[in-house]
Amino acid sequence: MAKRQWSQENRRRVTTATCMHFAAFRNEHPTTPWPRRTTMSDAAARAEAVQPQRSVIVQAPAGSGKTTLLVERYLGLLAAVEAPEEILAITFTRKAAAEMRQRVLRYLDPDYDSAEEHEQAPLAKARAVAAKVAEWRLRENPQRLLIRTIDGFNHYLARTMPVASALGPVPSPADNTKALYRLAARNVLALVEGEDELAEDLDRLLDWRDHRSQDVEDLLAGLLGKRDQWLRALRVTGVPKRAELEGVLYTVVSSQLAQAAEAMRDALHAIGADAMEVVELLQFAARTLIAEEQASNIRLFADEDQLPAPDPDALPLWAGLGKALLTKGGKFRRQVDKRTGFPPKTPEKKRFTALLEALADNDELCTALNRARDLPAPAYSDEEWAVLDSLVRVLNRTAAELELVFARSSQTDYTGLAAAALRGLGDEETGFSDLGLYLDRRIRHVLVDEFQDTNWGQLHLLEKLTAGWEPGDGRSLFIVGDPMQSVYRFREAEVGLFIRSRDHGIGALTLEAKRLARNFRSRKEIVHWVNAQLGPIFPEVEDISAGAVAYAPSEAGRDAGGRVDILAHATEVIEAEAIADLVARAIADHAADPQFKAAIIVRARSHLREIIPALARRQVPYRAVKLDKLTIRPTVQDLLALTRAILQPADTTAVLAVLRSPVCGLTLADLHALAGDGRSLHDPEALSRLDAEPRTRAERVIATLQDAHGQWRRHSIRDLVEGAWCRLGGPQCCINAETDLRDAGVYLDALEQAETSGLLEDWNDFIELLDGEYTEGDPPSEAVKLEILTMHLAKGLEWDLVVLPGLNKGPRSPGTDLLHWLPFSAANDEEQMLLAPLRAAEQAANPPLVELIRSEQKTRGKYENQRLLYVATTRAKERLVLSACLDPDKDDIKPTTGSLLTDLWPTCSEDFLTALAESSAAGSTAPDSTGTTPLRNQDLRRIDVGWQPVLGERLSWQPALAHREQSVDVEYNWAGTQARRIGTVLHRLLERAGTIGSETLSIEQRGHLISKIPLLLKAMGTRADALKEIVTLIQNAFEATLDSETGQWILSNRHREAACELPAAGLIDGQFVNVIIDRTFIDESDVRWIIDYKSGYHAGADLAGFLAEESERYQEQLNGYRQLFEQMENRAVKTAIYLPRHDKLQLVE
Repeated sequence: MAKRQWSQENRRRVTTATCMHFAAFRNEHPTTPWPRRTTMSDAAARAEAVQPQRSVIVQAPAGSGKTTLLVERYLGLLAAVEAPEEILAITFTRKAAAEMRQRVLRYLDPDYDSAEEHEQAPLAKARAVAAKVAEWRLRENPQRLLIRTIDGFNHYLARTMPVASALGPVPSPADNTKALYRLAARNVLALVEGEDELAEDLDRLLDWRDHRSQDVEDLLAGLLGKRDQWLRALRVTGVPKRAELEGVLYTVVSSQLAQAAEAMRDALHAIGADAMEVVELLQFAARTLIAEEQASNIRLFADEDQLPAPDPDALPLWAGLGKALLTKGGKFRRQVDKRTGFPPKTPEKKRFTALLEALADNDELCTALNRARDLPAPAYSDEEWAVLDSLVRVLNRTAAELELVFARSSQTDYTGLAAAALRGLGDEETGFSDLGLYLDRRIRHVLVDEFQDTNWGQLHLLEKLTAGWEPGDGRSLFIVGDPMQSVYRFREAEVGLFIRSRDHGIGALTLEAKRLARNFRSRKEIVHWVNAQLGPIFPEVEDISAGAVAYAPSEAGRDAGGRVDILAHATEVIEAEAIADLVARAIADHAADPQFKAAIIVRARSHLREIIPALARRQVPYRAVKLDKLTIRPTVQDLLALTRAILQPADTTAVLAVLRSPVCGLTLADLHALAGDGRSLHDPEALSRLDAEPRTRAERVIATLQDAHGQWRRHSIRDLVEGAWCRLGGPQCCINAETDLRDAGVYLDALEQAETSGLLEDWNDFIELLDGEYTEGDPPSEAVKLEILTMHLAKGLEWDLVVLPGLNKGPRSPGTDLLHWLPFSAANDEEQMLLAPLRAAEQAANPPLVELIRSEQKTRGKYENQRLLYVATTRAKERLVLSACLDPDKDDIKPTTGSLLTDLWPTCSEDFLTALAESSAAGSTAPDSTGTTPLRNQDLRRIDVGWQPVLGERLSWQPALAHREQSVDVEYNWAGTQARRIGTVLHRLLERAGTIGSETLSIEQRGHLISKIPLLLKAMGTRADALKEIVTLIQNAFEATLDSETGQWILSNRHREAACELPAAGLIDGQFVNVIIDRTFIDESDVRWIIDYKSGYHAGADLAGFLAEESERYQEQLNGYRQLFEQMENRAVKTAIYLPRHDKLQLVE
């Protein structure tokens, strides 16, 4: 116990020291950490937090019920407003927004009741506003609840003010725009052939990187994904001025040296040593080295009469002091010899060795000296400055080029959308826009969830929304979050902004700080373990710049009955077997409990390499959440081959892959007969080399590929691939229909995006686009009680059993950037930046300035690791298991540097070492690789040779069979090109809206669909000069449908067996046909409705006559649809056409 207590105290000294980085730049008023014990009860804090007249910031630790708090506050605000649109609630994820909206509507339901104690307050508030809710028709129009994601709200702002936002017609942000980043980088690099200043900058940059153009392209493209960060850095610094940046660097270096000098004084005082004694010893070492003619910075002390001053001019002396006291590895020396200036058997060596022994345990001094000896000179070399100056101009141009690429492809990303939203609101200097003024009048209350994940841009948005608000004016700001759960630094989330807002408010608003403490999720044992083991590893001093957050202990809101287990094993294989056994037993023990859920949560996907096979050996079903890349899924690989074969019929490999895939299923021998031994697949006689059955299969596939290729450029590639896949029976070949079809949908969406962005010209660009897509995994079910996911994805979720394996795994190596930057707060609360270019290609190591920035980023990452541990351990409700691999054969067992176990080691090392000893004594071994895993069925999976669309017993069982061109469709035969395009886009929009359902279609989803209009039209070849008019026409028709009672009824998801774009097949008048039903459902009277959308428009006076003509025109088509359903169902059928541009539903008898 004494050793553990020393470790904790030692750790506190270290974290306190590292929190002091850039102390000179802290606010003049230091941050005030949350009190370790609250003077206000948890219940009282909750009660005050939900009072609508207060502006409050709430720290809500894991399991404290912050969503309930948000909902209760929201319900209370409904009583204080004249319209629900006066309240804006902002969350960071769609799931959180949906959950909040769902819970608000649940409480507003007059039929809902609950006996749960925690639901009484929100229920009472909901009943108090029942009359208002009925008057506002909120339950019928839930879209009036302004509960938005931050990205959805940005989209609304940019869409509302397209000119002010400088984004024009606002596209929907794409989740994956890597290929567009690369295109922008490539376009800029192509300008190196010019003769302007930019060409000189590019040439200098390429020369700096040894003319590795692909390397520079990769680095530029990589920076575009986080351009909000470095563009902010460039805005802070303005046009880089060497003297100013070197002035910032000089101050930073001085501050670091001041900390080192103070640490040295404190250390010498603590051991009773005198500074002059140390100087004398250094003088002795220096003169010895001079006499021996040995090169060393220690020689600089020969004529010094004091320890180094905290002055950048003394950097060589600090390097010499570090050389004398520290090893190359950064630890205090244990021995000195003549190489450090202390020959054997001299009294000076004995005295210096004693000094080193006295200082050996002072980690604070060790850290300070390491930093001091590696500090850069506070000046750029001429070459570094020239590169930095050029790099800034190249980056600015690349960012501008990306905007052009986005404009040409009618796309943007979330960064661009956020910037557009800020521009759309205006500011105090240039004047607020009409929208900004409107929102200032309209929105009276703002609620923000997960505020610990806020970045600077989002904070500025909040500042603009509340600009002009004053205390007591009836408006309020409510912020809730948990700094201990801020783990999105890679997205530029700044946990320091939570602390800043708590201490200094937002704009003119002062925020009352409240802290919740009760954890209603985890059992008492888990809560106490987290407090005891994680609490001491958090820093005691909060620091905005470094992202250091103090720990706030929780109180158990549940009774005892939980447990925490610590496991340690010698190898990953043994660890995997133990974890698989543990999980399998837990699931078996709770087989009778349908609510029991377990999770294996890892820091990185690669940490599951041994665990997943171990689970498979025990036949434990699981749901993997975004663990597999989309491109490794068999269905997507088949679609990739199909796409390539359609685009490039001469690509033999692609065509053979399609022929081998389940839609054809040729054997390897068949493929060899077609293209083996130098034979050409494209030989007209190639298919004759096959036997009868494989030839029939191949002919069908080849004909489909040729047909699709012939229609390319006239139709979108998405439609061609999707149609060909369906005609060949691709959906029927899916092993797991729901998951595989969802993966296919993601692939087809990416294919559509690639075509509209011009990325299909280079197949590698398309593959890069796909590379960022992950499969969603199998859907949850009662049979699947185990989920496997990463710690970041686990945030906000909970399970009965949580297992955290691989805690001794090290982190990934940090990536390389062309520009390094480091933000920190200056003494006047203004943000300052350090900037440095990437090292030159021929440099083997980073320059000191880059190392300074990377070192500080590493420290911030260390603090985030502590928070990541907190997030992971607080997911458990009943049982928490922590596991690590350690080498029992080592004399000094220590965790891997940078691993999560490193953070746990000061408080849990004894537990892990005990667990390792027990595991080793038990003789754990790896599983026998023979006979334990059943062999997979090696039979070739393929569609039946005689497969053709067959009418099923129920239409809802019949999957997609055909491309729309094969359907009975007469709608556009008489129409012009423009009318066909209008119809096609409207059909797609109504399909998506109907799939979601008019009741649940959110404002964000509505905006997302509208933003697709120009993309779809461009893909069809619509001319630029006609685009705006057609977009407006389609948008008006679509929005009129969504806002009308008729449209909402048609698209409602409350109908039974509701379906959109439903494929069907059967006999109509003796002919076998494939059809697509635009919309069908069974109403409350048990009547089957079949509705066909028609995009025609009548500008004359006799609208009734036009509708009658349309009804007659499509009577035969709809009667055919009626026949199909009457063959399958015994119920009344009504057929109708719906004209969105007139909002008319016309029965067709």
